Amino acid sequence: MLVALVSVLGAACTAGGAGTTGSHATAWRTASLHDVLAGSDFSLADLRGRLVAVETMAIWCINCRLQQQQAQAAIAAVDSPDLVYISLDVDPNEREADLVAYARKAGFDWRFAVASPDVARSLAATFGDEILSPPSTPLLIIGPDGALVSKHLGIQGADALASLLRANLP
Repeated sequence: MLVALVSVLGAACTAGGAGTTGSHATAWRTASLHDVLAGSDFSLADLRGRLVAVETMAIWCINCRLQQQQAQAAIAAVDSPDLVYISLDVDPNEREADLVAYARKAGFDWRFAVASPDVARSLAATFGDEILSPPSTPLLIIGPDGALVSKHLGIQGADALASLLRANLP
């Protein structure tokens, strides 16, 4: 009986970890996201063939705003239709209307979306819990083939970010 209980608890504790496979681990790629500025739905899988940068963020996060200012300059420098930059709000208390107001006030014009709890759990299962810590300024670069090119923590300067993006464009 004790062995069975330990086995069940062990399985529960490892489920959803960094090595998770299956649909939960890929939900972040296939889930429908809503671009709050454009008013359209998309998934990361829909963007295959393009370079995709996903920055997890929250509107209260000062580091996020600093990273987004650097991203704004990098996006302008790269100036490619093959680049998609996404700011993905992972704070479960924030709503689309707040995100729209934030982006418009700051003058940011790329894709902004709010992550559902399923998307947030999937990101954490795949990349670790730090992906859900906006002050760490997590940034994922996903290549045109859909594979992860790089994962960064910490603010990336505009020049360094532009170089990274240019180097991975299709």
